[in-house]
Amino acid sequence: MLTDLELLQADGRSRAAALNVKRSAIVQAPAGSGKTELLIQRYLKLLAIVNNPEEILAITFTRKAASEMKLRVIGALRLARDGVAPAAEHERTTFRAASAALARDRKLAWNLIQSPGRMRIQTVDAFGAGIARSLPLSSGLGGIGATLTGAEMSAMYRAAAAATFDNLDAKDGAGESVACVLMHLDNHTGLYISHISRMLAYRDQWLAMTGSGLSDPQNAIEARRQLEKNIENIVVQQLTRLSRLFPEQRASELLALISYAIDNLHKSDKPDHPLCGLAPGNKLPGRAAGDRVAWQAICGLLLTKGGDWRKSINKNDGFPAGDKGQKKSLYALIDQLRELPDLHQNLLRMRSLPEPRYVDQQWDVLLALLKLLPLAVGELQRLFSERGVSDHIQVALAANHALGPLDQPGEIALMLDYQLRHLLVDEMQDTSLSQYGLLKKLTAGWSPGDGRTLFCVGDPMQSIYRFRDAEVGQFLLARLNGIGGVKLDSLILRRNFRSGEHLVHWFNTIFSQILPSQDDVSSGAISYSESVPVEEHANSGEYRIHPLFDASPDEEARYTLEVIRECLHQHPDEGVAVLVRSRTILPALTHQLRLAAIPYQALEIDKLTDLPEIIDLLALTRALCHESDRLAWLALLRGPWVGLCWSDLHSIVKNDASSTVVELLDDQDRMATLSVDTVERLTKFRERMVASTRGSATETLRDRVERAWYALAGPSLLRDAEQLDNVYRFLDVIGRIELAGSLADVNDLERMLDRERVSSRLDPDCRLQIMTMHKAKGLQFDHVVLHGLGRAARVSDRAVLSWLINTGSDGRSEMIISTVGPRSELENDPLHQFIEATQRDKERLELDRLLYVACTRAVKSLQLIGNVGLTVDGQSYRQPDGRSLFHRLWPAIEPVVARAFAESGIAESAASYAGDEAHLVAPVLRRLKSEPPSSAPPLPGRRGGADQSAAGNESQVEYHWVGSAARHAGTIVHRWLQRMSDGIADIDHNERLHRTSGRWARALGVREEEVEAVCDRVAVALRKISSDEKGRWVLFGDGETELAVSGVIDGQVRSVVIDRIRIDDEGVHWIVDYKTSTHEGGDLEGFLEQEAARYRPQLDLYAALYRNLIAAPVRTALYFPLLQKFCEL
Repeated sequence: MLTDLELLQADGRSRAAALNVKRSAIVQAPAGSGKTELLIQRYLKLLAIVNNPEEILAITFTRKAASEMKLRVIGALRLARDGVAPAAEHERTTFRAASAALARDRKLAWNLIQSPGRMRIQTVDAFGAGIARSLPLSSGLGGIGATLTGAEMSAMYRAAAAATFDNLDAKDGAGESVACVLMHLDNHTGLYISHISRMLAYRDQWLAMTGSGLSDPQNAIEARRQLEKNIENIVVQQLTRLSRLFPEQRASELLALISYAIDNLHKSDKPDHPLCGLAPGNKLPGRAAGDRVAWQAICGLLLTKGGDWRKSINKNDGFPAGDKGQKKSLYALIDQLRELPDLHQNLLRMRSLPEPRYVDQQWDVLLALLKLLPLAVGELQRLFSERGVSDHIQVALAANHALGPLDQPGEIALMLDYQLRHLLVDEMQDTSLSQYGLLKKLTAGWSPGDGRTLFCVGDPMQSIYRFRDAEVGQFLLARLNGIGGVKLDSLILRRNFRSGEHLVHWFNTIFSQILPSQDDVSSGAISYSESVPVEEHANSGEYRIHPLFDASPDEEARYTLEVIRECLHQHPDEGVAVLVRSRTILPALTHQLRLAAIPYQALEIDKLTDLPEIIDLLALTRALCHESDRLAWLALLRGPWVGLCWSDLHSIVKNDASSTVVELLDDQDRMATLSVDTVERLTKFRERMVASTRGSATETLRDRVERAWYALAGPSLLRDAEQLDNVYRFLDVIGRIELAGSLADVNDLERMLDRERVSSRLDPDCRLQIMTMHKAKGLQFDHVVLHGLGRAARVSDRAVLSWLINTGSDGRSEMIISTVGPRSELENDPLHQFIEATQRDKERLELDRLLYVACTRAVKSLQLIGNVGLTVDGQSYRQPDGRSLFHRLWPAIEPVVARAFAESGIAESAASYAGDEAHLVAPVLRRLKSEPPSSAPPLPGRRGGADQSAAGNESQVEYHWVGSAARHAGTIVHRWLQRMSDGIADIDHNERLHRTSGRWARALGVREEEVEAVCDRVAVALRKISSDEKGRWVLFGDGETELAVSGVIDGQVRSVVIDRIRIDDEGVHWIVDYKTSTHEGGDLEGFLEQEAARYRPQLDLYAALYRNLIAAPVRTALYFPLLQKFCEL
């Protein structure tokens, strides 16, 4: 490990070399190293030497990055024009480069500040589209149209896949191919369309292999030979890697143990054991494909079936019980091998290596697919041409095609070669194979000393976009071999300008353990590159790991809420970001934030179809598509359009499972069983729905849904402009899907809409942001909270083919490919198992990098929160799920977890703790109370804004003025009261009460020195309630506890949780709110009056919402258990 001084010196040399515009370079720029600033400095220095700004091309991967770079270049030129010299050294470097560029600008009259369009700073997609449009005939597309994404692109893929069915009756090979693939999928047409459409989304990876289809028998034979040769090559590559990793000095020990085991196996008449197949000798197996089986036998000796290092062995593997010395020798050898980095992972890969040939039946299905997929591509291109659209893959393919082959460049390539002198590539680690191919063609004719330069910058440790086809191995290849005809100087930046000193050193410690020890092109393994903090951040930066034990998602969310609340409170002028691996982790946390009335900005978190206004609209869409969709029609009747209760719905549909809901509404006998008010509402609803279904034959579904929504007074259900925007986004997506493809199956529409995400409106005063870790890349935040690190990710769906592109250090890429059969056959397909295992290894490596990205967003503090499961007996903790981020961190954080578990006292209280039972809450019935206007009403302010009343603010009102320990005591008292009223808690057992309260306190983040005081406060409150007659009356008897209620008050949706509803003997419903406040000194009555005044608006809101649900009299009260006072309001 280098010292900080050595790292600083190396960083200075790398930055100076990066600004030598006469040389080409590739720069690894870790998080916080000032990558964008360096790229801008290089661009400005190039402007100072070129004859035209168009000679420089800067390629980025997002429009935001391209826009930011252009703005910063213009900003630097303006500062130079104004003569404003900055103080910071790196800013002075930019200033000097900008001054030289501005001088060149004035000399040649470019006028870049007023004419920034002359600067060619583009996204890779925009650049590719420009190439394709320049020569549309050469591109093979006849022009590039608008680029589709999201739901409409999915619809296009599905339409193209469905169109291949037209070949089913064809007499040529196409019909046989379709029939073969359908048979392979058990004639499941929906699965067929789903698989083929998914393959189209990855067609740039397999098109080069399939070409226009393997219709010629000789081509098919050659394809099989090549694919099997590819499998053999990857087997040899893996054997070579393992041979190099295995220590020579341990070979003789291993061979002696193998010989001993083989002798015993023959003596016990077990000649079929895999070890017996090893040839005798004094050398380990070689590196040829034929040595695969021998190495797999060795793996079986060293590893268990589960993949762990062996801890025991017996006579079945050649080690009988009598000779303990040989067993000890084997265990000692395993202990030594265990210490070797990367050996274990390579042994696991070795076990899954397949036979390098296809079974005939497997090849028949694969050949049918290889013939069928080009047909699907042809159908997709036809749809593109008809509708004048394309996708990102088509743009890249067209650009590559327009440039021509590497050895025979086309007219466009020659023109670009003449114009382009300097190429800069940002985020190089995110290039896909097709984009990398584009860069190779752009630089194919370049040669050393011709004055042209290539400059690539990125960070392979931040390569996290495999789902977008990014191949981090391309960065390593460029560093090793250069790109096209250009060799590249390899440079690494070391200074971290972003994070505090303690954070940077923690990153170095943690990620040097987590990331691999060596780079590897084929697997995408990236080793860790150390950073050094800058002097300005000395003695700053803090981090904390928060292991929660056996916490439910709700408990974890409540804990994270307290961490957020504390951070916002301690740093009132700074921002906080909550980052999660997956959006599915967030609902419990966002619910807690809404209850606490903490405003937040969510970036593309919510599913469009999960929003309340869209759920109703989706049911309306389904109902308009199919009158027989009973579930959709019943959802409409239950929804706010009519607002029927469950008993009314049952009366309408009972004893008739075949009629449509519309037909049942015409049944007068059924209608006679309903109230007059219900019949009136149903009649109006039916009239409006019938009118909405009578559109013209040319009317789009989008128009029909919008017309019906207005007829049913849909706008009156909206509370703000944000919801109105969501409605129109939903309608627009339907319109675009109709344009892109078919809407024959409304279930397909719903699946495609599920991919649409929405962001909350930007509030400049909001200090809390929530987003996924992927979205956070490229950003920084004062304080970062990583939530849900113990959660496992969902396993990705399988495609009809599984394939792997293997790239060697020489840059050659080879594909191995296998069909995916029925689930029952998967475990018996070694090739498929090997491909899946290799892909999982790549995903695991990328997961480590995702964790690095998330942690390095922090400027001042980092909080890592995750759940750790307990063993069945509760006496110890379990290692986190292997698919979780906590598992990736485990080698570095287990000592912290062990210490936290020992301090928690969980093991001692495990026997008495029964856990929190689920409490079901009746859903709130929404209903339009009167005839609303058909147009949208005036809409109030934004979600989470400062104008919110105390409606959803109960937690904030009660807790912000008291200390955190008292606040947590109140939370625990509330939890005990709920359990007591439900009859599931016994508080008479003092020791058990104390242990459980302590456990909950620690889960809420109470400091260890305060736990005892919190438990005492809880115990006093509970004893006083039990001894107070009024307290027992509130707690026990008829009523509800922790009742969640929602409704519309003053045009805004309000959601609250009522502590206790107590129904007395006269039928009065008492809304009781528990307050764990204490009062020292005199004037108790004055204190209670103040408390009543403080909470009266809150209780009035509760009563208003509750009265929407029941017709009984409602009264409100506060109950103070520590004071034994019941105060009616």
